[in-house]
Amino acid sequence: MDPTIIAAVAGVLGVILGAVIGGVFALKATKRQIEVMMISARGDVNERLYNQRLQIMRFFAENPALRPYFADNKDLSKCENELEKCRVLSTVEMVSGFMELVALQLAEQPLEIQPRWQAYVVDAYNSSVVMREHVASYSAWYADDFLRLLPTKPVEPSNH
Repeated sequence: MDPTIIAAVAGVLGVILGAVIGGVFALKATKRQIEVMMISARGDVNERLYNQRLQIMRFFAENPALRPYFADNKDLSKCENELEKCRVLSTVEMVSGFMELVALQLAEQPLEIQPRWQAYVVDAYNSSVVMREHVASYSAWYADDFLRLLPTKPVEPSNH
């Protein structure tokens, strides 16, 4: 056989083998890069949720008169005046919006964290007649992922 043909075949095989090996390494590197990005994104989601939860806690610390409506099932009819009622209604939108965000991000959380966030949403819902009335009245505003987490009947919150 002609040495030129052998050299050409060997060259082509070398190129193919190099491309295959290079492709395998590139795929492995890409997979690892995606895994690192997913871990980073999960960390970012966790940080955002915890920071927003901290802001809500700070809000209630600065507005202690509103907390019973969200922790002790205080009814909206117990508002002392219209200003307090407006504050409660605005706050219920803020808290329910955060709870919806938690529900939407639940699948992005580590498996060991998911039940804790789920308990937070359910307990917050069960602790607030104002929240339950709001969600019932405006359920069309909220994602199904959030609504599916909510119990059909309130039960005693697990943290009380």
